[in-house]
Amino acid sequence: MMDILQEKKDKDVVVLFSGGIDCSLVSLLLRKDGYRVHLLHYDHGASISNGLHRIRFQELKNLMGEDKILLQELSHRGLFRKLALANIENDFAKYKTNMICLGCRLAMHIETIIYCMKNDIHTVADGSVKYQNDFPEQNDAALEIFRELYKKYGIEYKTLLAEVSSAKDVKYRLLDNGISIQSMEDTCLFSNTFNKAEENSIKEFLNERLSICDTYIEEKMCLLK
Repeated sequence: MMDILQEKKDKDVVVLFSGGIDCSLVSLLLRKDGYRVHLLHYDHGASISNGLHRIRFQELKNLMGEDKILLQELSHRGLFRKLALANIENDFAKYKTNMICLGCRLAMHIETIIYCMKNDIHTVADGSVKYQNDFPEQNDAALEIFRELYKKYGIEYKTLLAEVSSAKDVKYRLLDNGISIQSMEDTCLFSNTFNKAEENSIKEFLNERLSICDTYIEEKMCLLK
């Protein structure tokens, strides 16, 4: 029994962390399940950072304990440009909608895979949630591709809020744990350009970029050999 408890205690998990309410709740749930939580906050170079995610991190740290949660602020600017912006004219002509946020999320996941491989972490989670399923990057089609991508590299991808259909449910659970419910995310210059994308378009957009992602991961990991 003690071995089982020790194994559970020593588990590490990465959470993609914007400072928003969904990823904050995911962090709490994972900590309650015995994980040590690594929060990864990404900068793609096209957002106005307000630093509020650090306030949310402090709230979580005060609740969980300093040695149970840490914040890493990383850049995915180069890969974001390559996946989301480099062919933007062709993408708009082909898909008739905005895929920038989908490309951005893919870039985050790739950098997260690299972080996990560097740090021997085998579990990743994010705040993807049912009530935001219309966003291409949180659509079921995208989540399944992300899940298979992580699996390819020996990593489990968790979407703990995939069945949560109301933001109120998330907010009340945060309040129950003494966490504020204001949005503490950076302001993205593309945040008001949302269009709903068809599932086939989401799949095609992501699948045609996977070889680029594999090459990128391989090149980054070669630097560590």
